[in-house]
Amino acid sequence: MKKLKKYIYGTIIICLILVVFLYLGHFHDGLSNQMSDWSDFGNYFTGLLSPLLTIINIVVLVELTIAVSDADKSRTSAGIKAQKDLLLLQMRRQSIESFSQIMNHYFNNKYLEEDTKRVVAHVSEYLQTFIKTDFQYFDFGEKTNIVKRKIEFLKLNIDIVHDGIVNRRELDHEKYLKIFALREELLQDLQLNALELVKTDAKNDKDGN
Repeated sequence: MKKLKKYIYGTIIICLILVVFLYLGHFHDGLSNQMSDWSDFGNYFTGLLSPLLTIINIVVLVELTIAVSDADKSRTSAGIKAQKDLLLLQMRRQSIESFSQIMNHYFNNKYLEEDTKRVVAHVSEYLQTFIKTDFQYFDFGEKTNIVKRKIEFLKLNIDIVHDGIVNRRELDHEKYLKIFALREELLQDLQLNALELVKTDAKNDKDGN
């Protein structure tokens, strides 16, 4: 926009000088004392410059319209991105809360007070679905496969512990503690990743502005 202004002002000045020199070059009797001569000069001056100024005004109007349109598009785009970031943030938070609640339900089950088979099947199915759905709301970059394997390993150990209880009527305490530790590790991974993504989005918005 600044370059356009310089171009317009420069063009106007050049045109003014050009018109004056053309007039003086043709009528070189010096400055007239007659009012009619000055009136003629004014008509001449206006007649030549009016079309040019009209064209310049049209160009300026077009440029301003484009600038306003670009600003509106930029604001709209920024608004859409902000809504998308907010939605993703909410989805991540809900995913973390669901993960925590369902896993807590599993560990609060004493294998005596509830239907063990139903609880374990629910947790196992949830973890399998989590990888296909909620996991996409996070971005672990190069660690994506590592975190996925943690979830798969957690599901596998839950199934193994459950089979031991059903078939041998005993609880594998070592694997049970491993499940608990892995649950805590995954929960921390999800929470930290959500925070990192929020910081990254905020930094990108700041750099973009």
